[in-house]
Amino acid sequence: MATQFEFRLIDGDAPQGELAADHLIAIVQSLKEVATKLSRAETEAEPVGRPPQRTRSVAELSIGLAPGSTRILARRLQGGQDALPIELEEERAFDEKFQAIVESIAVDERPDWVPDTLALAAGSLRTALETAAPTVEFTAGGHVCTTFVTRETHRETWRPVATEPVGEKVTFVGRLRAVNLDTHRLHVTDDVGNRVSLPNIVNDAGIGQLLGEYVTVVGTPERNADGRLNQILDAVIDEAPPLPVGLSLGVPAVANLEQILAGAPGPEFGGIPGLTDDEADAFLDALGL
Repeated sequence: MATQFEFRLIDGDAPQGELAADHLIAIVQSLKEVATKLSRAETEAEPVGRPPQRTRSVAELSIGLAPGSTRILARRLQGGQDALPIELEEERAFDEKFQAIVESIAVDERPDWVPDTLALAAGSLRTALETAAPTVEFTAGGHVCTTFVTRETHRETWRPVATEPVGEKVTFVGRLRAVNLDTHRLHVTDDVGNRVSLPNIVNDAGIGQLLGEYVTVVGTPERNADGRLNQILDAVIDEAPPLPVGLSLGVPAVANLEQILAGAPGPEFGGIPGLTDDEADAFLDALGL
């Protein structure tokens, strides 16, 4: 039987029993992200790319709002009517570790078994909860596990562990197209239409003023199954340096034939300096051109 998890949001800005749509979306998105990363680990699936059906089945959550006080309910779906009436070991492990992650958020300590990708997802959940309410009561299986003050926890607890500089880093330049500082989720798009998600950034203070501007993003790449960059983790964003005069990013304007020939290597288009047209023709004939 899947464990029922409950987050009771205490002293939030919204009336009791209600929640701002942006705050609800942020919490649900972060819960889904935690579930997906945790399920990949428990089913030994690849950390990137489309997860297999077994992984998606374990990670699938049901989300609800309970009447009365503002409470968000979450539990694993168990496969519908055709599901077996037994619980797999990986499903039990999922519930236990999901509970452990939330309790770790409450005490502001990252367990040793949490990899960086899962830690980033847990950090997003912590931020979403802090945005929604000053205090959160967490219940699992009808038992109150912990009550904590969200501002006493820290995003830094869930950042990637500092290691020797052997990990891959990428630099991406594009326009900042989407900003939601409540969820700390951003997107950048370059001039040829490549869009990269930034699920968790380091320096989000003041980022809103860069909306629509060129920025430089440096962080750890996460690629899809085809090897294409789709996310940059733990990203640092800065305003892109000004381009030299006459230079732009992206695809250049269409050039006509004369412009192409003028820029090609070899004799200049339009003749050879110092020779008349007849002398130039004779010179080229001698070369067999």
